[in-house]
Amino acid sequence: MAHPIEDVAPDAIGAATSAQLDAGIDAWLHLAEALREPELSAQVRAAGEALVSSLAAGGKVLVAGNGGSAAIASHVAAEFIGKCIHDRAPLPAVNLAESLSSITAIGNDYGYEHVFDRGVRALARPGDVYLAMSTSGRSANIVQSVATAREMGVTTIAMTGLGGEHLRDAVDHLLVVPSVETPRIQEVHMLWAHAWCEAVDVLSQRT
Repeated sequence: MAHPIEDVAPDAIGAATSAQLDAGIDAWLHLAEALREPELSAQVRAAGEALVSSLAAGGKVLVAGNGGSAAIASHVAAEFIGKCIHDRAPLPAVNLAESLSSITAIGNDYGYEHVFDRGVRALARPGDVYLAMSTSGRSANIVQSVATAREMGVTTIAMTGLGGEHLRDAVDHLLVVPSVETPRIQEVHMLWAHAWCEAVDVLSQRT
């Protein structure tokens, strides 16, 4: 059976890609102002300070998310272990969504809501930071794992979008992107995480 895109006229392809690019840029022009809102800026700064302070004290960062957020989690963990903008010694970071074997085994044996919870129990220690990303804030495995992390004395940071405010009392730091568009929410999550990775690189330089 032919895919519908195979019937699209060539001129429609250019129009659609241009329209979506323009829509994304327009959304970012709005977000650029909204992200500077003082309360949100203070929340992002506090979360970043908590994460960097944990690394400075010998802690580690655990990261998790589903789908596109899992890809961001992998990106973030890689930049702490590797680098972002400057060479430095590696720092401990783990993406709990990285292992297909673990995800499928835990999901099959215990339920998908426990795929990150088990990783937190196995790897996290008091003083570590758990960065959990969910554009909706309603992913059962994220909700379960942040609860476990808090019980263990792990600092919890949740990144979400509008509609995820119900996590406010469930985590130590809740960062809500002022958008309901999944692509824009994920892009902002990456922006915030990049800022923290860059700060770590800058602070790690010998003076």
